[in-house]
Amino acid sequence: MGELYLDGVVEDIIYSNGENGYTVCTINCGGEPITLVGIMPYVGEGETIRVQGEWQVHSTFGRQFRVDYFEKKLPTTQAAILKYLASGAIKGIGPVTAERIVARFGEDSLDVIENNHRWLCDIRGISPKRADGIHESYTEQFGMRTVMMFCNQFFGPALSVKIFKAYGSAAVDIIKMTPYRLCNDISGIGFDKADKVAMSLGIPHDSPDRAEAGVVHTLTVASVNGGHCYLPENELFSAAAKVLGVSEGVARDAVGRLVMKEQIKRFEIGEDTAYALHELYSAEVYIAAKLRALADFKFPFVLEGIDEQTKVLEQKYGITYADEQREAISFALTGGVTVITGGPGTGKTTVIKAILDICDILKFSCVLAAPTGRAAQRMFESSGREAKTIHRLLEASVADNGGHHFQRDEENPINQKVIIIDEMSMVDTNLMCALLKAVKLGSYLILIGDPDQLPPVGPGNCLNDIINSERFNVVKLDKIFRQAEQSLIVMNAHAINRGEMPILSSRDNDFFFVERNGAESIASLLLSFVAKRLPERYNADPLDEIQVITCTRKGSLGTYELNAMFQNALNPKSPKKAEKKYGSVIFREGDKVMQIKNDYDLEWKRGGESGSGIFNGDVGRISEIDTRNESLTVDFDGRVTEYDFSQLEELEHAYAVTAHKSQGSEYRIVVIPSFDAPFPLMTRNLLYTAVTRAREMVVIVGTSRSLGVMVSNNRIPIRHTALKHLLPLV
Repeated sequence: MGELYLDGVVEDIIYSNGENGYTVCTINCGGEPITLVGIMPYVGEGETIRVQGEWQVHSTFGRQFRVDYFEKKLPTTQAAILKYLASGAIKGIGPVTAERIVARFGEDSLDVIENNHRWLCDIRGISPKRADGIHESYTEQFGMRTVMMFCNQFFGPALSVKIFKAYGSAAVDIIKMTPYRLCNDISGIGFDKADKVAMSLGIPHDSPDRAEAGVVHTLTVASVNGGHCYLPENELFSAAAKVLGVSEGVARDAVGRLVMKEQIKRFEIGEDTAYALHELYSAEVYIAAKLRALADFKFPFVLEGIDEQTKVLEQKYGITYADEQREAISFALTGGVTVITGGPGTGKTTVIKAILDICDILKFSCVLAAPTGRAAQRMFESSGREAKTIHRLLEASVADNGGHHFQRDEENPINQKVIIIDEMSMVDTNLMCALLKAVKLGSYLILIGDPDQLPPVGPGNCLNDIINSERFNVVKLDKIFRQAEQSLIVMNAHAINRGEMPILSSRDNDFFFVERNGAESIASLLLSFVAKRLPERYNADPLDEIQVITCTRKGSLGTYELNAMFQNALNPKSPKKAEKKYGSVIFREGDKVMQIKNDYDLEWKRGGESGSGIFNGDVGRISEIDTRNESLTVDFDGRVTEYDFSQLEELEHAYAVTAHKSQGSEYRIVVIPSFDAPFPLMTRNLLYTAVTRAREMVVIVGTSRSLGVMVSNNRIPIRHTALKHLLPLV
C-alpha cells in the first residue's frame, strides 16, 4: 500500500522541537480532526498544509498520521489568515498585532508582509525595524518550504532541516551550483550522498569539482577509518581514482588543484611525497613546535630538594619508591615535558600521588585530566583529587556552525602550573593540538599512558610518536610491585604483552579461562556467567559491574548479536517499559547504552548544575522513553540528557563493547569471548587492552587456540603520521 496525502488546516500545535522541526499537531481535514507526527518545521496554527505519509496506531495515543513529507499552502480566507498570524508562527506578530494587520489589509495581509512589508508601519506599534523582522521571519518560513520540496527527492526531513539551517533560503541555488559543498558543510552527508545529488543534477562524472571532492573524501576516510594524518602520493592517487571510478591521472590533476587552492597540503617525508588535509597537517606541525618549546623552556629557577621530599613521602606512607619512580618524579617537576609509561601494577598511580604531594608542598597548582569521563573518574578515585575530561578542561562549547570550539586556548590558557594527562594512548592529533594550545610556556606537562594499548580511535598516534622521537624525558616503569604480583590479571597482562601465553589453569585467583568450542556454546556460557554465576558468586551487578568486551562488532559473538542477547536476558520486554525501535535496534527503558560520537551540543543536568557535551565512550542507562514527544532520556552517572529520536544514531547498547570502546574505562569484572574473528582484529594489543580493563577479575570463555593466535599476532597497523618526522626537525 502506497503513501497517502492529506490536506487540512492546522488547529493545534501539541509539541514542537525548534532544533529539528519534529512536531505533533492536529489538523482539520474536511471536518475530521487528525493527529500528525513528524518533521514539520515552522508549521503554525491556521496554516493550510498538505502532508504525505501513512497511518499508524500508537500504543498510547491511538490512530495518528506519520508525516514523511509536507508542504505549506497559504491561508486564503480572512479568518484563516488571522488564526495563522495570531498563532505566533511569525516573529514580531502576536494576537493583538495580528488583529490590527488583518483589520487593515484583510485577505491581502500575507501579500503585504511578503512584498510591501513597510506598509505595516502604518499600524500602531510596528516600527520599520519590526516590520523588517516580520518580513524576514515570514520569508524564512516559506523559503524553508521551497528547500524542503527540493531536498525531499534526495534526503529525509531531518537532513533537509539541517541544510536549510546552514544555507537558508539560498539552499536550492547553492546545491545546484556546488552540490559537493554538502560533504563539508552538513553533518550526515558524505561524498556518496552528495555524489548522487550531483549526478541527478547532470554534473559530469569527470567534472573537476567531483574529482576534488573525491580526493578530500579519500583523505577524510583514511583519517577516520585508518587513523592516518596523511597519505603517501601513490596511495592517495590510487585510492581516490578507485573511489571516483576515474584514471589516476584525473585524481592526480585534482590533487594538484587542491594544493594550489591550499585545501590540502603537499610535503616531503624523507624521499616520499605526502598529502594531508590542511587542518591535520597544521595540527601536527603545531604539536611538534609546542612540545619542543615547552621542553626547551628555561625556567627562572631550578627546583632543588626533590629527592629529599621523595624520602619524606616514603617515610610518610611507609613505602620505597623504585629507581624508575624516583626518576619519573624528578623529571616531572624539573622539565617542561615528561612522559611516564608502564603497564598495570608498575606504580603509575603512586608516582602521580607523589607528584601531587610535592606540588602541595611547593604550592604549585595542579590539574588532572583524561580523554574520557570514566578515565577521569578513575584518576579521582586513585588520587583523591578532582579530575576532568580534557574537553571539560578546555571548556568545550558549541560553535555557531554546529561544530565546536574550546574556550581555553593561547589567548585564554590553562591557569594551573602542573598539568597531568592520563590515558595518553587515547589522545588523537586534533585533541592533542587543542590541549597544547591551552598550555602556556613555563608549565609542567606530564603525559601518562601505556603505549602497548590500542591507538586512538581518531587520527594520529601521539603518545608513541612522542616516545619514539627520543627528544623528551621518558620514563618507563617496568617493575611489578609485590602486591600486584599477587594478581594473575597483572601477571597475565604482562605475559600477553611479551608475546607469552597467559596462565589459564588457575581456579583460585582473579583470572579464569573456560574452554568452549563453537559460537553458540561460547555465547551460552557468556550469558550464564554474566546473568547468573558472577552476580550470585561475587554479588556483582550485571549491568554496572560486569562488562563483556569482544574484538568485533559483527558476527555471532560481535557486539550487535551479544547486545541483543544480553538485553533480552538482563532487561527483557515488559508492559511497564517503553520502547523505541530505531533501524534494527530496539531501545528500552533500563537499557545500558553508550554514546558513540562526541556531541558538544547535547545538554545535561545534574541536580542544580547544567552543562553541555556528551562524548564518545560515555556509558549510561535509559531512564525514560517518551514516545509522544519522541524523546529518550539517558542518565550518564548523574548527568541526565535528553535525546530526540532523530539523534539515536549517536547511541548503541553497551552490554557488550569492543576493546576500542572500552579504553579509558575500568570495570570490576571483565568477560571476554575467545573465538576465530577476522585476523586483523585478533591482535595482541587488543587482548592486552581488554584484560587491563578489569579491576578484580577477568573471565575468558572460548578456545585457547584463538587466544594463542591473538597473543602471537603483534600486528600493529601502520599509521601515517607526520609528527614522528616533525619532532626531530623542530
